Amino acid sequence: MTGMNTPDINALRNEAIFAGALDPMSLRFQIVEYDKLSGRMLGVRCDNIGFNEAIQATQGMIEHRKDSHFCLEPVGFVQ
Repeated sequence: MTGMNTPDINALRNEAIFAGALDPMSLRFQIVEYDKLSGRMLGVRCDNIGFNEAIQATQGMIEHRKDSHFCLEPVGFVQ
């Protein structure tokens, strides 16, 4: 990874919990890509992955796709 520091997963987790969200470690996510200018959804880039994997995958996508926004959407609970 070139220009970005590795995200602090525990800090992100604690921030979510402090804000009143469910513990993201108990959820599964999909990563949805949107065009930065139009807001049009470009597709689901990863589906049904854990929080750690979702954060790391999103970081890589952000570095390589500067014209997109990415959203982590919960799709279920870890079983």
